[in-house]
Amino acid sequence: MKLPAFLQAASALAITACLLSAGCAKQPATSETPETPAAETADGDRVLIDVTMTQGTNMSAALSPDGETLAIALQGVIWTLPASGGKATAITPPVMDSHEPAWSPDGTTLTFYAFAENAFSIWTAKADGSDLTEIETGEADARYPSFSPDGESILFSTDQKGGYQVWSLDLASGEAKQLTVADETGYETPVAPYFRGAGNAVYPTLSPDGTTMAFVIDGEMDTLVTSKLDGASEFNFLHTAATLGAPAWSGDSQTLYVAGLLDDAGLLTAVPVDGSEPTKLVEGGDIFPFRPSLMSDDTILYTADGDIKTVSTSGEAGATIPFEATVRLDRTPYERRTYDLASTDPQEALGIIDPVLSPDGSKAAFAALGDLWIADLTAPGEAPVNVTEDAFIDLSPSWSPDGETIAFSTDRGGVTNVWLYTVETGEMSQLTDNPKPANSPIWSPDGTRIAYLADALTTVFLGSTVNAVDVETGEDIQLSEPIFGPSAPGWSPDGSVVTVVSRHPVTSRFREGYNALFLMPSDGEGEPSWATPVGDETSLGRRQWSRPAWSSAGDMVYRLDGALYLAPMDADGTFGASEKIAEAGENPSWSADGSKLIYIDGADILSYDKASGEIATLDIKPTWSADMPDSLYTIRAGYLFDGDSDTYQEGIDIVVEDGLIREIRPAGDSEPEGELIDASDAYVLPGLIESHTHQSISQGWDLGETWFANGITTVRETGDDPYHAVERREAAAAGVRPAPRVFTAGPLNEGARISYGVSETVGTVERAKDSMRLSDELKLDFYKSYVRQDYSVQKAVIEMAHESGIPVTTHELYPSVANGLDQMEHFGATSRRGYSLKISALGYSYQDVVSLISESGLVVTPTLALMTRYGAQQTGPMGATLKAIMDNDGKIVAGTDSPFIPYGESLHKELEIYQGAGVATPDVLKTATSAAADAIGVGDQLGRVKPGYLADILILSEDPLKGMSALESVETVLKNGEVVYEAGDSED
Repeated sequence: MKLPAFLQAASALAITACLLSAGCAKQPATSETPETPAAETADGDRVLIDVTMTQGTNMSAALSPDGETLAIALQGVIWTLPASGGKATAITPPVMDSHEPAWSPDGTTLTFYAFAENAFSIWTAKADGSDLTEIETGEADARYPSFSPDGESILFSTDQKGGYQVWSLDLASGEAKQLTVADETGYETPVAPYFRGAGNAVYPTLSPDGTTMAFVIDGEMDTLVTSKLDGASEFNFLHTAATLGAPAWSGDSQTLYVAGLLDDAGLLTAVPVDGSEPTKLVEGGDIFPFRPSLMSDDTILYTADGDIKTVSTSGEAGATIPFEATVRLDRTPYERRTYDLASTDPQEALGIIDPVLSPDGSKAAFAALGDLWIADLTAPGEAPVNVTEDAFIDLSPSWSPDGETIAFSTDRGGVTNVWLYTVETGEMSQLTDNPKPANSPIWSPDGTRIAYLADALTTVFLGSTVNAVDVETGEDIQLSEPIFGPSAPGWSPDGSVVTVVSRHPVTSRFREGYNALFLMPSDGEGEPSWATPVGDETSLGRRQWSRPAWSSAGDMVYRLDGALYLAPMDADGTFGASEKIAEAGENPSWSADGSKLIYIDGADILSYDKASGEIATLDIKPTWSADMPDSLYTIRAGYLFDGDSDTYQEGIDIVVEDGLIREIRPAGDSEPEGELIDASDAYVLPGLIESHTHQSISQGWDLGETWFANGITTVRETGDDPYHAVERREAAAAGVRPAPRVFTAGPLNEGARISYGVSETVGTVERAKDSMRLSDELKLDFYKSYVRQDYSVQKAVIEMAHESGIPVTTHELYPSVANGLDQMEHFGATSRRGYSLKISALGYSYQDVVSLISESGLVVTPTLALMTRYGAQQTGPMGATLKAIMDNDGKIVAGTDSPFIPYGESLHKELEIYQGAGVATPDVLKTATSAAADAIGVGDQLGRVKPGYLADILILSEDPLKGMSALESVETVLKNGEVVYEAGDSED
C-alpha cells in the first residue's frame, strides 16, 4: 500500500479542506472550510465563490451497514451525510476524482476508485476521511471495488489481462487472485478505429453468504451474471439491459438489485438468482446506473433525476433524501493575451510542416504558408525558395532517394492526392487518384514505391488506411485496415516493412491506449505486428502528422515524453539499446545515408549529426505579413444586427476602409464612399464564429469555401497537430489560402494513455511545463487539457497558461472550474470514467451542473448538433439545460465538433437547436458572434459590426431574428473587408 506524492505529508481531512477552499499553501489551520457559505469572498487578489449543490448529475450513493450514514460520489468527491439527509462533508480531495463508494461490512471503511497519478486505482478511507490509502493492484487501471462479506478482501476489476476482468485482493497479505478470464467472458481485442466494449467483466460483488459472485459483462447488451466461487460452476446469465450498473445483494443472497437503462428509459430491477422472472421496481425516469443499497426496512436506495431516492422492494415509491454540498471556486481574473489582428508587421513562419533532408543532406524541403519551400543548407542565411507559389494546398514533402523528385500531397487536382515534383524542371504530375485525401507520402529506400495514408472516413483525424503505390505503374495496394489517426509511414531499410505509430488499445471498454509502432509487410501479405522500445505501458509521443524516422542504417528515432531517442531496430521489431539525442523535438527525418537528422521543436528547425551528436538550429524559415486590403466599401444595410443589440438598426451605411469598419451612419446622410454593396433589402450581421472544430489541411482549398458559404469567418480549433494548426492560421492570415481566421489550441494534452492521433502525453507537471513552452513558442491561442490528464497536472496547467495570458479548456467541469478553468467543451462527450458528471446517459443535467456553470462564469460550448448524428437525438433535455444556464446568466458559445458532423452547415443546426430550446434569437446569434469573440479574447476586434472592428460581415436575404433558418440565405460574406463569398459565384 502507498500514499501518492500529492497526498503525502498531510492528513486526508486537512488536504480535503485546503483543496476545496482552493488555497493549500496559504490557508491557516482555522481557515474557512467549503461548508462555510460565502457568495463571493475576497482573499487578497483572489476571487473565491461558494456554490452549493442540492442535486447531483450521475451521482452514486451507498448506505452504511448500520443505516446511519450515506456516502455519495458527487462531482468526483466522496461525501458523507446523515442517512436522513442534510449537509454533506467531503472526505476526499477533488484532485483524486473519486467514484462509486462501497462500505465495509463493519461500516468503518469505504472503498472506491479514483484517478490519481495517471491511472485509476482502488482506495480505502475511514468514514471520517482519515487513513486514506491506495491499494496496490498493479500498473493497470483498476475500478469498481466492493468488500467481501467478511471484510478481509476487496473485489475489483482491472484491465491488466484480457480486458477488464475480476480480481480479488487479500487486504492482510496483499495477495491478488484473478477470478474471471477473457475466454470465459468473451472478451475480444479491439482492432477498428471505433469500438464498443464487449466481454469485460465489471462491478463484482460477493453474496452475503460468501458463496456466489455477481458481476456484469458488457456488450451491445450488458448482462448480469453470477458464478459460484467453487470454480467448477458455469456462469448463470440472469438479466440484460443496454446499460447495467453494479448489483446489490439481498440479505438472504437470493436476489440482486440492479439499476440500468433500456430503450432510453431507466430501470431498477429485482433479479432472482434462481433464474425466475425479474421484477421492475422502477421503470422510467433518469435512473443513474450505479449500485443501489438495501435498507434495513426492505427499502431500496438509489439515485435518479438528480436526487437520492428510495423505493420499497414491492415497487412503492418512497422518499427523496435532501442534501447540501458546498464547494469553493477560485475565479480570480488574469491578464489575457492581447491581439492586433490588423497588424501587417512581418512575422517569421511558425507553422512548419514536415521538414525533410535531401539525400545528401545539403538541402531541406518543407511546407509552410500553403506552399512547398526548399532551403539550401550550404548557404547559411539565404532565404528559402517557394517552389509552388499558388493558392493550392501543398503538404508533406518527401525526397526520392536519388534527390531528383519530391513527392508531396496537394489539392491542385481537386481532391488532395500524392503528386510528384521534379526538382530540376519544376514539372508536376499526379500519382494517386483517390476519392478522399491522400496524406504523408514517404519514399521507399529503393525509390520504387511510396507509402502514404488514405483517408478512410471524413478526415485523417478520424481514420486512415496505410497504402503503398508503385511510382512507375501506379499500382496501389492497401496495407492496413482503417487506423485511428496514425502517424506518417516509415520504411525498413530493406523495404520489406512499413510502420506507423498507432494506438494500441488496452481494453475495449475504454478507447485510450498506448502509442506503439504498428508493422505491416509492404507487399500487403502476411500479418501485421506491434513493436515498442519502451514497454507495453508507456506511450510514444503524438502520432498524427508526426512520423517514425527509420534510417537506412536501421536506426529508429522515436519520441517519448517530448524527447527524441535513437535505437537500432530490425524489420521484425527487435530493438537495440536506446539513447536520448534531444531533450525536446518531434517529426524527425533522416538523410538518405542515415548520418543526419532534421526535426522541429516549437519555433526552431534543428539538425542532428549522428557522428558528432551535434545539434544545430537551421535559420531557414520564411516570413509573412497579414493580408489587409487597400480598399474602400460602403455597405448599405437595410437591417443591421451589430452583435450587441437585441434589435436591428435600420437604413444604415457601413463604411469599410482597408479592412476595418471606419464609420456607421444613417443611409443617405452622405454619398457612399468607394464601391457600394447594396444590402438595402437585406440583413447584415457579424461574420459567424465556429467555436469547436477540428480542421484538416488536406481537406483542401474547398474547405475554406465551405466555411464562407455558411457565413463563417472565424474558427476556433480545439485539437490538432500544433504545426498544422499554426500553418492554417498563418496561411489564412497571410491571404495565401481563402479560409477563415484560426484560433487554435494545438494538441489534446492528456496522460499516459491517449486516444486521438493528435493527443499528447502530458501526465506530469514537468511535461506540462514543456507543453506550455511549446504553446508559447508557437503562439497557440488556448490550451486543451484532455480526458486522461489528471487534476493535479491540470491545476498546474491552468496556472501556467494564465501566466502566459491564454485560457484553458477541457471536457470536465469540477474541480476544473474550482481551479480557474476558462471554458468547457460539450455538454456530453467522452469522459475517462465511461460516464459524465455533467450529463446523464439520457441527456439530463441537474442543479449541480447548472449552478457550477452559471455562478462561475465558465464559458461552455455545448455542441448539441453533434447529438443529431445517425438520427440520435438528445437535444430536448440538453436544450433545457442550455436554457437554464442562459437564464441564469451563464455563458454559452456555439460550436459543433466538426468533422464528426459536417463542416459549416452544422453550425446553423446548432443555432436552430438553441432557438428551439426557447433562447431568444438575438441571444442565439450572439453565441456565434460577440459572445464567441469575447471568449476567444478578441471581442474588441471581432464579433461585432462597430467602428474600429475588422470588417467580418455576413449579408443575408432573410431575417435571422425570425429564425435561424435564415442563415441558409447567405448572399455575401466579407472577411477583413474583402468579399470572400457571393451566392451564385464559384471558383474553378
